[in-house]
Amino acid sequence: MRIRTLLLTVLAVGAVALGATACSSDSTKNAVISSTTIPAAQFYATPSSFPKNKPGTIVRAQPMTPPQPNSLAWLVMYTSTSETGQPIVVTGMVIAPTGPPPKGGRPVVSWAHPTTGIVDACAPSSQATPFAGIQGLSNFLDLGWVVVATDYQGLGTDGPHPYLVGSSEANGVIDMVRAATAIPEAGASKNWFAFGHSQGGQAALFAGQIAAKYASELHLLGVAAADPAGLLAALFDANGDTVTGALLGSYAVESWNQVFGYDLTTVLTAQSTPVAATTAQTCLADPALTTSVLSLSALLNSNQMWSSNPASTQPWLAQMNINTPGQVGIPVPVLITEGTADTLVLPAETAQLVATYQANGTTVSEQLIPGVDHSGGGVASVPYVVPFFQGLAG
Repeated sequence: MRIRTLLLTVLAVGAVALGATACSSDSTKNAVISSTTIPAAQFYATPSSFPKNKPGTIVRAQPMTPPQPNSLAWLVMYTSTSETGQPIVVTGMVIAPTGPPPKGGRPVVSWAHPTTGIVDACAPSSQATPFAGIQGLSNFLDLGWVVVATDYQGLGTDGPHPYLVGSSEANGVIDMVRAATAIPEAGASKNWFAFGHSQGGQAALFAGQIAAKYASELHLLGVAAADPAGLLAALFDANGDTVTGALLGSYAVESWNQVFGYDLTTVLTAQSTPVAATTAQTCLADPALTTSVLSLSALLNSNQMWSSNPASTQPWLAQMNINTPGQVGIPVPVLITEGTADTLVLPAETAQLVATYQANGTTVSEQLIPGVDHSGGGVASVPYVVPFFQGLAG
């Protein structure tokens, strides 16, 4: 029963149903948007050539069936920048109200999703219900705002996904806004907000840290992070010996092995190496993950999961420190929310992250949400994030 409860908790963090993206073949006058539906295998494939010197350029786009009446949506492939500074393509979604935009355009909320997995099949935009996990979507659309949602580097598109690598995530979040401004029907302005949950909370905070330098032509107004993956070493220390920690830890070490070339044998045992590899090929929302959870639980019970603690083993620890937000300030107001019942991202760690931002001059406030666990943190944050952004929009 305990394993089943843990599995349900993990699945809820990145809950998106598996299936194909629902797209429309409606025609459009916008030359950057296809008038016919491109098959998924073709849409997500990296083209042989694409613009290398202008992040946020749309490579291809097509309409999607919108999430609610009086809205429009597009599936987009756009250019971005990898964690090493190389030009790449990333996919995501743009959702906007119908009707003419106000003078000056609509504010944009760039949503950063929580962990879904690290392989292509885990891209939120490719799911049967692609909008389901975007927290506050209907609220922002009802305000007349645009919402964009990146898949992140390597989810859906070629190459490994740099899991919990802040620079990569942040670039995708920011360039998704740039892409939205190239769709006239969306009416997106250059005024934008970053909002994310869990892994996405880390992404939103890193976006806030680099936005002014990376995309000076855009105007970031505020950042909101729900239960953010903050102090990564402390996060692993607190959870490495739990099923959830072993599962997410498998994602992290497998990703960093692919992205940075780190040696898995320095942190995984001979028994856990094949289990971690299998786990990393499975999305959080995939029922097949149950098999991995049972295997991880058995490894933990026999003390055969970790050969060494990644949070105290180099170069893993150094990478955790690099990707811990708060080392530089954010020049716009920040709201960090935290559920008091969160046993994954502990409230004490979030309080420490808030204090770090306060010490470097960031205008940051923390909202504790009584009784909310990690899986519910994104939904529970919406009533706080929406008015926070409204107050900053002017």
